[in-house]
This record gives sequence, C-alpha cells and structure tokens, in this order.
Amino acid sequence: MPKILLFRVAQDLSAKVMPELLSAGYDATTSESADVRTVLQHQPDLILLQTDVRTLDCCGLLTQLKGNEATAPVKVILLAEGGFLERSHALDLGADDVLSIPFELVELFARIRTQLREKAPDDRLRLEVLDARKKELEAEAALAALVEQRGTGKKRWIALGVVTALAVIGVGIALRNAQVSRKSNANLVLQLQNLRSEILTQDQLLERAQKSREAGNQDLNAAVTKQLEELRTESAELRNKISSSTGPSLSDLDSRLKQTDSRIGKLENESRVAQEIVRDYSNSVCLIYAIVGFRDKTSGARLMFAGVDANGNPVTDDKGNIAVTTVGGGRPVYLHVFGSGFLVDSAGHILTNHHVLEPWWHNAKAIPVPNDNFEPTIVSMSAYFPGKEAPLPVRVQGVSEDFDLGLAAVDLPESHPRPVSIDQQTAISGSPVVLIGYPTGVEGILARVDEPTLKRIAQAAGNNTEGLVQELARRKLIRPLVTQGHLGVVGPDRLVYDAQTTSGGSGGPVFDSSGKVIGVNFAILTGFSGSNFAVPIAHAAKMLEAGRAGR
Repeated sequence: MPKILLFRVAQDLSAKVMPELLSAGYDATTSESADVRTVLQHQPDLILLQTDVRTLDCCGLLTQLKGNEATAPVKVILLAEGGFLERSHALDLGADDVLSIPFELVELFARIRTQLREKAPDDRLRLEVLDARKKELEAEAALAALVEQRGTGKKRWIALGVVTALAVIGVGIALRNAQVSRKSNANLVLQLQNLRSEILTQDQLLERAQKSREAGNQDLNAAVTKQLEELRTESAELRNKISSSTGPSLSDLDSRLKQTDSRIGKLENESRVAQEIVRDYSNSVCLIYAIVGFRDKTSGARLMFAGVDANGNPVTDDKGNIAVTTVGGGRPVYLHVFGSGFLVDSAGHILTNHHVLEPWWHNAKAIPVPNDNFEPTIVSMSAYFPGKEAPLPVRVQGVSEDFDLGLAAVDLPESHPRPVSIDQQTAISGSPVVLIGYPTGVEGILARVDEPTLKRIAQAAGNNTEGLVQELARRKLIRPLVTQGHLGVVGPDRLVYDAQTTSGGSGGPVFDSSGKVIGVNFAILTGFSGSNFAVPIAHAAKMLEAGRAGR
C-alpha cells in the first residue's frame, strides 16, 4: 500500500483530500513537522506539500529532501496558488510535479498515480543495488581466499560481480556524475550485473537507444520553443481578460501581462544568443573516448577473460561470476568510457576534466579494480570532433590535483574547428549560460538516430563499442547536446547553475551570453534546480598557460 504524507496542507484542504486518499487505498497521514527527520520516520512514497511559491517557503525543505540520499527517492507534489508562472517556478525549485489550487480531485489522483508509476522502477533498482552490493562483498571474500592459494602455479582470479561488464557500451564518463545521482548509480549496477561482455546485440542496441530517448534528452530548440509557446499562450489569455475587465482586477492583469511579455522578450534574446554560440562553437566540442584496461602492478600482465563461450560471451563459474586471468591469450578486460572536451587554440590543446583523462581519479565506484594487485591503465584515447570522420589520438599534457581539470593535446588537421574564446572575468549570478557536451556518451548520440539507421549502424559496427563509435563518426552523427540555464552560485572554486533540458557531459564548456567560456562542467546533482557544477575557467587558463610553456 503506497504511503502518502501531507505536509503543511491547510485544514480545509486536508479535510477534503484525506478521506479520498484513504478510500482509494492509500496509507495517508499528516504531520505537524515538515522536515527530513519526519520523512525518515514515516518513509512515505510521496509527499503532498502545500506552499506559497512567491515566498520560497518550500525551497529549503525541497533542497534537503532531494539532497539527502535516504529521502531523494520520495516523490514531491507541490500544491500551490497561482497559474503558469507559479507552477514553472515551483518546478524549478525541484518539485516532481505541481498542481494549482483550486484543483479537481480526479486530477490530483491522476498525478499521484503517475508519480508512483515513475517511482516503482527506481525502487526495484535500489533493491537490485543492495543485492548487488551484498554479492560484491561475498565475491571479495571468495577472491581473497582464492588469491591466498599459491599451489596451482597459475594466477587466476574469479572477478567481482561488478567487473563482469567492464566492456559494456555506455558505462561512460557520465558515471562520474552518477556519484551524486542515485538513479544513475542504480542503473550502473544493473548494467554491470546483467551485461557480460562488449558484445552488444542489435536488439540490445535498439533497446538502449530507446531508453535514452525516453530519458528526455531534448534539443535546445525544442525546449525553448515549448516555453515560448506556453508564455505566448498565457500572454494572449491575459490580453483577452484585460479587454473584458474593469476595476481593480485590471491593474493586476496589466502587471501580469507586462511580466509575461518581459519573460518572452528575455527568452527570445537568450535563445538567439544560444543559437549563435551553437553555430560558432558546437564543432569545437569533441567526444573523448577512452579504453581502460587493467594490469598486474608487479608483472605488468594484462587482465583478460579466461575464455569465451560459443556466443562470444565470457565463461563463468557455477555461481555466475566471470572468470578472468593474467596468463594466456584471452580477450582483454576493457572498460569503455566517454567524456567531453573543447578546443582552446590552434595548437590542438583541449580542456576537459581530470576524471575524463584519468577515469579512475576519485572515482573507484565507476572504475572497479579486482584487487590491490591490479591498476587501471589507458589503452587508447581518442577525440572525435563533429563532422570529422577520423579520430584524433589524445595526448595527456597535465592534470590538476586541486580541481577536476585536465589538459590534453591532439595533432589538428589543416581544416580544424574554431577554438573557443575564454573569459576570465568574474561571472555574474543570474546571467544566462549555455552548456555543450555529450551527456551519457555514445548512448546520447544513439538516442538521436532514427531506428532504420541505427540498425544499419549495428550491422556495420560488428557489435562492438569501438566499431560503433567509428561508424557513428563515419556517418558524421557525432554531435553534442546543448543546454540553456542560468548561473546560481558564483564562487572562487566552482560555478553552480541549472540546466533546463538535460544534464551536461563531463568536461564540456560553459558559455556566457557573450559567447565566451567561463567554466568547465564537471558534475551534476539531479533532482532540483541549480544542479550543475563547473570549475571557473580562470583555473583552467593557468593550466593552459603552463601547458603552452611546456611546464
């Protein structure tokens, strides 16, 4: 029976809603206290929170709920006074849904059912994660016991369950962001449990692309167009009301119309600026593709699958664990990771994140190592620029231990993208920003490919990750995604900003309204507004200066 908790709901509204919830079979209750402790005590599936959006009285509570690992999965529907503007603001604050007061109970129940349906798969994922962690601990114990046996003369390890899918497509640099995203982390564990090798069938490829589409990756034009249409509709409605109104209400309507028209003008201007940035610099943002292997620290021997079955899948023991070894000529255990970077000069320098160039940096969860005898290593790293078929080998020139920044270099062809411009001036809170990158790596690209083309790509790629990326490049389908937002917090060590359409890829550039880069994106905290983080470009500029000087 789903649990619903009512927070700060007025007595008359509660008296109307509560009996209906109970009669519908929900376990509903109210609470005088509205805080994280109360949520942890009741453990609801969904919260109905009444609020006045204009006073931001719910902002602190929403931030605490969505930022707490234990309460982040709880769905929150805000019950708010007002119309379109108030609902938009409430969604920006981090609510899962908003319903304007007054409302019809039938609509409330429909929205509750929708949120609970969305929550159910996440709940199943969390249970799978807990089970996976338990199995991982059991595998670690078995691994330790096996390594201690030295009489066989042959080094052989039964890999942890989490290692079984090191070669799976899509476990990309976006997993760095999964450290702060519970849903992404849960998806990672399921992928690592269920997929066994870098072999990915055509049906699996189509399924994963479809899931990426359903995740809501929208392009910039579609998102902005939708907002403009809604605002223009509201403006027209207000004009109709003004034409037939008199007295005190006329002044209020006129004020709301001016605010709406002002927002339309602002959004149109920001959209125009964003499209100019995309036109000038989207080809300067590259997909960085790295293949990570594992080697024995003492002997340097590579970690390999002990064998494969008739279908090309790694062999397993009687418990379903993948068998790996360091002897023989088996297929190496590889992890395919993706990130973003951007060209900063004609000498071929690329700025990105430290964790893109060294995916294991502060990132043990995403780059699982069998035991202390092994270390991850870069087998190959390439940069794919939009519109270019050939990948460019990447050379790491430097990484920062203080900030999530990395500097790389490539040998540019004669015809190369236009380098971005950098602005080291202090960014201004509230100003618009544009983020360009490759969220979810290759899956985000596949999500924008039509199904017939996707089938042809799968056939031509030979069902392996490297071939897939090369085929996407050959067809010139590697293009970044674009997100618009606004700066929230501007600090000396980080910028915090919202992303209205989709999360950004690690290492992607953050542009200001003048078309200059002000930061390097490095993480996202999903669930509420102001969720993206970037390193201020001033820190990256110092690294770039040192790299150009050869230091």
